[in-house]
Amino acid sequence: MWAKLENVFEQIGLEYSRQGSYSDASEYPESFFTFWNFDSPEEGFYDNEAKRTVWFWQVYYYTRNPATLYSMMDEFIRLAKAEGFIVEGRGTDIQSDRPDYPGRMIRIKYLEEYL
Repeated sequence: MWAKLENVFEQIGLEYSRQGSYSDASEYPESFFTFWNFDSPEEGFYDNEAKRTVWFWQVYYYTRNPATLYSMMDEFIRLAKAEGFIVEGRGTDIQSDRPDYPGRMIRIKYLEEYL
């Protein structure tokens, strides 16, 4: 499943890392994505065996170029849907630790069916 999310980031071509990877002293890239897997429950049980995992992710985009704030998230959404992710909505503005890096966040999910 991770390979599908990583493929979206690779297609966009910007740096990406787990949420919280940058310290206050870090040099931030001009624009970048971070992500966080906030839940991954199993479901679809039959005879006490799960049939799938539902992967929930929060994806964040930060940039020093506010002109790309919405367009880059729209590009992420387009590519995520092409990889089979379920995307509800267009995202939301988020606060950043640095005032010169506005951000957006979106929640996505992926249904990993067991064979």
